[in-house]
Amino acid sequence: MQRSRTFGKAFTRRQFLRVGGGALAGAYVLGTAGCGGGGESGSGELSFLTWGSTSGEEKGFRGVVERYNKQDPEAPVKLEFVPPDEVYQQLETRLAAGEAPDIARVQYQQMGRYASEGAFVDLSEYLEEGYGDAFTPALWQAVNYEDTPYGLPHHTDTFAVFYNTDIFDDLGIEVPQSLQESWTWDEFMQVATQVKNEGPAEYAFAFNWQGTSASYRWMPLLFQHGGQLLNADLSAPDINNPIGIETVAFTKSWFDEQLVPPSTSIKSGEQIETLFSNGTTAMMINGDWLIPFVVDNMEAGWDVTYMIRDVQMASDMGGNAVGVTRDSQNPEAAADFLKFMVNEENMSQFCIDGGFIPVRTSLAEQGLDYEQSPEQMNRFVEQATTVPEKMATEQTIPSCGSVVEVLTDQLEAAFRTGQSPEQTARNISSGIEEALNQ
Repeated sequence: MQRSRTFGKAFTRRQFLRVGGGALAGAYVLGTAGCGGGGESGSGELSFLTWGSTSGEEKGFRGVVERYNKQDPEAPVKLEFVPPDEVYQQLETRLAAGEAPDIARVQYQQMGRYASEGAFVDLSEYLEEGYGDAFTPALWQAVNYEDTPYGLPHHTDTFAVFYNTDIFDDLGIEVPQSLQESWTWDEFMQVATQVKNEGPAEYAFAFNWQGTSASYRWMPLLFQHGGQLLNADLSAPDINNPIGIETVAFTKSWFDEQLVPPSTSIKSGEQIETLFSNGTTAMMINGDWLIPFVVDNMEAGWDVTYMIRDVQMASDMGGNAVGVTRDSQNPEAAADFLKFMVNEENMSQFCIDGGFIPVRTSLAEQGLDYEQSPEQMNRFVEQATTVPEKMATEQTIPSCGSVVEVLTDQLEAAFRTGQSPEQTARNISSGIEEALNQ
């Protein structure tokens, strides 16, 4: 099955840090290695292809590689930094030439495609029994294809609700103080309506799903309502039903009732963090990686509360995994580095350096000592435990890119052109069926 090229760009979640403030910087540190695939024959080195969208992210990678190489391993690691929007193109070109790096970092939503195409190796023989039990279930599921691990989870991002504390204080609105108290759909709509009618902001909120490849971020809402996109064995769509129709109707109502800016539909290029920071919206449902942008750009007070919920909790699955490519001449050594990189100590340090969320259960339970906005970041850490395991399975199927294209087109039609929820659910269902059968 062919992968959607547009979906391949969804991994650049953290580019918002720069795009939101202007233009994405064009120059990136290329690291110390060239394009010798799989560690050049006899070199004794492991090549690691990744990107660094922020200085903290680069610091995190350089730090873990330095710590590993100080152990004097049999095969030291050599970093290859490439611009974020070139990672998949370069990886696939080198895979086609049989010269892929030993190790590559990819978005979780790309794992199923690379695993199904044989680009990543099965790591089972390098992992002790029960190894995956240390990770949060959804993220361990995300690196498994047909019950086989083809990568290791490294970190994640997720969504919660940012809100303008000045506006909320003036209106006397109290926010949930725990995950268990998070707003239900009905409660959230009551708050949004009050903010819209009584507050100074033009719109109540905005939701981060903009772009041609980010519509998968709608899926947590479907799961919150008790639904799923695919059936149990992932062989057919499961959205053309009352739950699916009601979820489309719920999100369509945001636009119909003018609670969100019309410019924030699926296919728009609007940067909602800018709308929140300049006071156009009183809230935004967005990811933890936007905290630095808000800190730098928002004059009003702000804080974060938990993601909304309905019959169950669910939030966005972001972040990236690491895998060993089929071209590695020393997969055992490469797997050894992967395990070193995701052990508790190194995962903790990387997440602190880069502002990410850990995917080890022990770290998620205890929280991390973040340097910036630690209280808010640890709410996101807590929220990340609500990512549904079934949703992770659906988002990592090989044809996920094609499914996302269907969601993009049909949700845009519902939000912008008035397509009914019933017709939208039918069209999503038929489009997914076609994508699965390609």
